[in-house]
Amino acid sequence: MSEEKSFSFTLFEPHRTRLPKNDQPAIEVRPNGRIVFNKQATQLLENNSFCMLGYDPANRALGILPLGELKPNTFPVRYAAKGAYIGAKKFFKHFDILPSQLLETAPFKSGEFIGITL
Repeated sequence: MSEEKSFSFTLFEPHRTRLPKNDQPAIEVRPNGRIVFNKQATQLLENNSFCMLGYDPANRALGILPLGELKPNTFPVRYAAKGAYIGAKKFFKHFDILPSQLLETAPFKSGEFIGITL
């Protein structure tokens, strides 16, 4: 009988363990001018189909005012399976605040507005 060898096996584990999904409300501002709501943040829109956008330069904050009807200067809210988004490139260009890279932040309520800091 030969002497016993010591083996050190590495397990086949090609799939990385996933981090738990973020279940906190989050809003992304993308370089293409889209404001993207995750599923939790979408609830803040209360199923409204339109919104108006405002900018507070002193606090570098964006205010989203959900509205139920189309009015002048409103942006449509588009709902998807995993959340919602607003195409707002004109807004960002107007205030010259289009981010150069993706920005993700937690929303806050300010009166009737959903706010995010940029």
